[in-house]
Amino acid sequence: MKKKRRSFPMEVSSGSVTVKIYRVRNKVYHKKSTTGRPVESQRFGYTISYFAGKRRILKMFADFDEAYAEAKSKADTLSRGELDALHLRSEDARAYVNAMLLAQPTGLPLEILVKEYVEAWTALGGKATVPEAAREYARRHQHDIDKKTVPEAVKKMLETRETDGTSDAYYKVLKHYLGQFKDKVACQANLVTTPMLTEYFRGMEVSPRSKNNARATIGAFFKFCKENGWVTRDHEGVSGIPKFKERASELIEIYSPKELAEILAVARKEMIPFLTIGAFAGLRTAEIERLDWNEVHVKDRFIEIKAAKAKTASRRLVPISENLAAWLKKPQQEHGRVWDFENSAKQINWLMEDVTEARAMAAIRKAVDKAGGDRWTQDELEAAHMARQKKERKAFAERRKKAAAEGHNPPDEPMELTTELPDGTEVTYRRAAWKKNALRHSYISYRVAEIHDVAKVALEAGNSAQIIFQHYRELVREKEAKEWFAIMPTKSET
Repeated sequence: MKKKRRSFPMEVSSGSVTVKIYRVRNKVYHKKSTTGRPVESQRFGYTISYFAGKRRILKMFADFDEAYAEAKSKADTLSRGELDALHLRSEDARAYVNAMLLAQPTGLPLEILVKEYVEAWTALGGKATVPEAAREYARRHQHDIDKKTVPEAVKKMLETRETDGTSDAYYKVLKHYLGQFKDKVACQANLVTTPMLTEYFRGMEVSPRSKNNARATIGAFFKFCKENGWVTRDHEGVSGIPKFKERASELIEIYSPKELAEILAVARKEMIPFLTIGAFAGLRTAEIERLDWNEVHVKDRFIEIKAAKAKTASRRLVPISENLAAWLKKPQQEHGRVWDFENSAKQINWLMEDVTEARAMAAIRKAVDKAGGDRWTQDELEAAHMARQKKERKAFAERRKKAAAEGHNPPDEPMELTTELPDGTEVTYRRAAWKKNALRHSYISYRVAEIHDVAKVALEAGNSAQIIFQHYRELVREKEAKEWFAIMPTKSET
């Protein structure tokens, strides 16, 4: 038997109620048939239409059977409602008519109004009536909220902070964390909820320390939004998100005296103040980047950290140790930035490359001595080393290319490296890696071990005694502290 062809719009009736089904062409696809000829393929959707009170309701479906089932269900439901209305008692009929009159200003069906009222009444749990709660809400939100999206608000905040003269370091932090945030959460700022933020932080594949940094930055963002009237005054921001628990290993990473001496031995002279002030005075990287030479008083043995340049916005004086004075005793300019580089990360990466190269040459010299001494000239040793480096770099580039072609994450650069002598003997050495904030962490650790006075170190470091007592106490021994503050420049370094 031939299947009856459907015609649209299709009417689905129940009693005196009719629900219509419309067929809508969503998309046209062009593809080739098995014979190679172009064929047009279409995809249709289905929309059902009915009236609830004076409102027209439209619902869309991808499947006809689902659309038909919903249309039939709605037609039956609406039809039963009409039949029920025929059996209303006179008092019920009057109540219904009055309710419909009261509902008219809203433009919403009575059924929807009752449903929302019951939900509100249930949520209040008897603590207040629905009108009382509504009036309190209206009082709290009496000011109109500018419907600013998160990307728009982030852009405005970055522009404002740049105009206000925010430090480069803090601006980079804002741009990094807020840039990620606006890409993931692009809705209206006032509509961001605690569950949304919880989900966002849960999806961050970073350490708890980095999550806390992001949390603090996003907290500053919502404070900025409140100041500009883009979120309500009682918006929670990140207050509903507890701080992430950080492991001690993530918090504290320090250099040994031997590691620091190795770095200073190869550092260029223009990097020495940055490294030694961080290591022997404990200034934060951002504080060193803002430091001026007229704030470094070598003769009087202190460094002045002005309130405007300190993270805590409090002025402090940091003592200059004997060995730091020796590193800085070469006459410096009276004014100007101590750290005169715009891209600190690039300078540090170059420094680590120099340390790695020094390790390679030390390993080569050790292998040559073990092999019997002067078998090769320095030029021959360097030529063999450079040839092996070139070979290793090429192999690593091929591994990265293969991973990209296969859709895998690129491999990390190996920490264990290999070079060779002119006769092919392999020599291993380790890549140097910069430890983030380790100069400051090292200073605080060795200073606590040296003077055994947490409160004094907290004052010098611009930190709280509680944090220092919790994380730095007994991290190193007094003997190691003496070695740290005994690192002095050689004649060539001075």
